Order: sequence, then structure tokens, then C-alpha cells
Amino acid sequence: MIVTSAAPFLDTALNALRQYQQVQSNSGLSAQAHPDTRARTGDAVPGTRLPIDIRRLPWIRRLAADYVFDHSRVADFFAGNPDDPAAWRDAIARTHGHTRPQAAVADLVHAQQRSRGAPEAAVGAAARLRDPQTVAVVTGQQAGLFGGPLFTLLKALTAIRLAEQVHAEHGVPTVAVFWIDAEDHDWDEVKACSVLDAEMRPLAIAAGDPPHAHAGPVARVRLDESVNAAIGALEAAMPATEFTPAMLEGLRRAYAPGAGMADAFGRWLDSVLGSRGLIVFDASDAAAKPLVSHIFAREIEQAGRTVRLASEAGAALESRGYHAQATPQEGSLALFHMNAGRQPIRPHVGGFLVGERSESSAVLLERVRTSPEDFSPSVLLRPIVQDTLFPTVCYVAGPNELGYLGQLRRVYEAFSTPMPLIQQRATSLRLRKRMAFESRIVAVARCWMSGIGVEKASYTRRS
Repeated sequence: MIVTSAAPFLDTALNALRQYQQVQSNSGLSAQAHPDTRARTGDAVPGTRLPIDIRRLPWIRRLAADYVFDHSRVADFFAGNPDDPAAWRDAIARTHGHTRPQAAVADLVHAQQRSRGAPEAAVGAAARLRDPQTVAVVTGQQAGLFGGPLFTLLKALTAIRLAEQVHAEHGVPTVAVFWIDAEDHDWDEVKACSVLDAEMRPLAIAAGDPPHAHAGPVARVRLDESVNAAIGALEAAMPATEFTPAMLEGLRRAYAPGAGMADAFGRWLDSVLGSRGLIVFDASDAAAKPLVSHIFAREIEQAGRTVRLASEAGAALESRGYHAQATPQEGSLALFHMNAGRQPIRPHVGGFLVGERSESSAVLLERVRTSPEDFSPSVLLRPIVQDTLFPTVCYVAGPNELGYLGQLRRVYEAFSTPMPLIQQRATSLRLRKRMAFESRIVAVARCWMSGIGVEKASYTRRS
């Protein structure tokens, strides 16, 4: 978290933060990822960084804190400590030793990029996926209105910066990949975003409900004219700056009536970070499913195993005083059937229940192999699908994601897929000196701080 101001308005926030123990930021990524703001502000006054130990912040869960500051306590739930250079070497070796459909994935990504008109830097990065030496730093988030929450951007920036660092330190070609998750059915969760208006008050802006918006996955929802009204509301609410016209133009191009939500989200990410080489991948693409149909088939053949292993790991976490993020229904599959809705699949006498319909094992396996586009992984199986497609050496996660990822080490083993390292996303807060009232600044700080991940962060004040 970086908080910057050129006026004395932050005295209250500064004093509040002084109660926390100072720590040294020894992570290479953390130490190098904070840009110097002088070039942007024209202010030649150097900033003062005050690192704080945010383990003492009340909203930081113990698992996220120990993962960063006392990794040995949780080491057996994960693939390695991202602060250990040897763990990176091992992760790269594991990734290189696993066979993947590299050419097919590269072709698939290129087709998506061509349809969206992705920048050349992103296209060039995707071409490196054909190289068997290439590794990937992957992150992801649900498709959402106008890019979704701020931490979506922070995840992507962390992945880009970390990919650059892996390439520099380990000498392997490394790309950053953003995985768009668009097969959930919660339209209400993704149709809105929150912004700060000209008076620094939080304001929710939402698109309307196109036909069938609540009847299927978000990837199938096409925006209607209400998205133009949402862009108009955004324009009216936000203070005008020199960046506003270009931002609104980019949003209108991406979030146009008739565009799919996943496609709009992907176009926006391309426009914002494609020039930095970010590879945006729409995981709902039907063309991707044949490449992982064997994963779906194994989930059916080993019915209940994924859920059992994840539940056992969750119980082990809880026995040590941590929390289990995922609590799946016993005996269920980590796989859904995509029909009018997202139907659960459960073992049943002689076969399975798909929703409320009974099917034999043989019939369900045949459907998975011939029509894999009709199936979707749950949160427990998605990482396996992701790392079957991409040469993932590290996944950039938020603090809540860390909880369920810690339940999956034995699931990765069950699918003979190497588990990547997990790096928590960066967190940033910038307070501009034109914010006029201390109370508003502190309110904004609390708003953003309530969503930060635990990491060796810094608090910066200009005087």
C-alpha cells in the first residue's frame, strides 16, 4: 500500500498507522514494484517510506499473514515459498518437465487476440507460448463491468512485474497471463462497479439486465443499451482530468451494446495492459474445452476424490487455527454441467445426477469426451484446468484465494499436474494532494485498506 500526499491532511491517518510495528520490505518484487511518483506529479520533493507490519491489522487473516511472514508454518499446504530463490528454480524445473498442448494453446490464444484486436506486444508474448522453455505467471478474475474491482488491475500488474522479474533472475522466457473466469451465473455480482465521485464519495454504477442475464453463465450475456447509460453515469460522476476522454473512449469501444461481457472485459484489459505484454485468456472459450476434456473425464472416473482431498486439507488447516475457504458438499464432483443453468453433478446409484436428471457413468463420460464445452470446472478444479493449459510457474492470488489454494496440493498430485508457487498480489493506495479534507482522505484510506492483501507494504507521506 502506498499513500502519498503533499499536504498535512494525513496527520490522523499517519498517527494511526504509527502504532504498527515497522518491518523491512525484503521481497524483491515488493521492493522494486513501487514507481517513483515524482515523474508523474512534477514534484521534486523525495518521499519518505514507512514500512509497517500489517499482520496487526484486524482484517488480515492468519493464513495470509503466516504465508508471508512465517511460511514454515504453512509450507506443507503449498508448493514452495516465493521468497526462496530455490523454490523458483524447482518450480521452473517442474513446469518444464510437464507435457502440455503448447501449440494448440498458442493457436487458441492467438485466435482470441485476433478477434479482440489485441496489441502487438500481447500478441508477441502469446507467440512465446510455443517455446517449451516458456513459463507463465498467471492471475485471474471474473469478468466485470469496466474492469471490475481495483484489485483486478493490481493482480494483473503484479503478474506482469513478476514475469519480468522471473525472466531477469532465472533466464527463462516468461509471460504474464490473465485468466478471465466468465462461467459463473451471478450477473448481479459483475454488472456493477464502485467509483469515487468528484466529492470523493463511493458511488455504485451498474448496467441493466439484458435478456436471459440471470439464466446462464456471464460469458453468454450480451450487453444491451443500458451499458451506454452506465458509461454516461460514470462520466457524470467522475472528476474530469486530462485522462478522462481517452478512458471513456476506450470503455465505449470495449463495453458496446451487443458485446459479450467476457469479451468486453478482455478488450478493456487488452487496451489497458496489452502494451505491457499481458496475455488475456477467456476461459469460457468452447475451443479450449477439448484440450482439458481428459481432466473432466478423470473427475468423473474418480468421483468425489477432489472434494475429499480438498476437505481433508481444509480440516487440517482448521486444526492449526486457520480457516478453510472452500467447504464443498461431501461426495459431489468439482465439475458442473452447463445447460440453462450451472447444474451440479453428484454420484447416484448406478451413475450420476446431473441437476435432477439421472445418467449412467458411461453416458456422462461419453458426453464429456464428445461435448466438453458443456462442462465447467468448479473452483477446486479450475486451477488444475488452468495449469494443464498454461506452463504456470506462479499464480498471483488475493488473500481469500490463498485459503482455497492451500486446500489443493494433493488435488494437484491426484491429477499429476505440478502445483505452482503462489504470490500474493500487490496492493496500492494513492491519495492525491488535491483531496481537500482530511476526513475524506481517511475514509478513502480505510475503504482501500479494508481490501488489501498481507504483504510487506509501505506507507509514504510527502512533506
